[in-house]
Amino acid sequence: MTKPKQKMQKLQPLIKIRKLQLDQETAVLNRIQLKREEAAEALMQSQRTYIEGVEKLNRERQSSERKMLTALELGVDYAKAQWYQRLMTLRAVEEEERHQRLMVAEAQKRMKMLEHLDERYLEQHMKQMKIQEQKQLDEFAISMNRRKE
Repeated sequence: MTKPKQKMQKLQPLIKIRKLQLDQETAVLNRIQLKREEAAEALMQSQRTYIEGVEKLNRERQSSERKMLTALELGVDYAKAQWYQRLMTLRAVEEEERHQRLMVAEAQKRMKMLEHLDERYLEQHMKQMKIQEQKQLDEFAISMNRRKE
């Protein structure tokens, strides 16, 4: 069996790799969250445009002239289609964000596992060091006793 210190030395590069992986996954999650925020803002803008278009269309329908009725109806239809498209985009980004959160959680789990293992090896190493230190103290005490006799 290899010594805990050797195990710890072998484990350190793996911990660094897992930390880098976690950082990368977190960076991807942050980019996705920014994309979600942009998609949500675009959705809200489309919703406002659609509501304003419906209000204009209703006013035009109530007026006696009705000059721009067809154009307003087409504009409202376009705004509604755009709003729906942005809603679907937002849902897709939210799903991507959910998936990435799972990836980050998995990366954290893997890193924590290695850190826990490293802590356990450190504890074993400290125990071995205490045992060796005690042996040296015992040998020193015995040699001091022999000199006195």
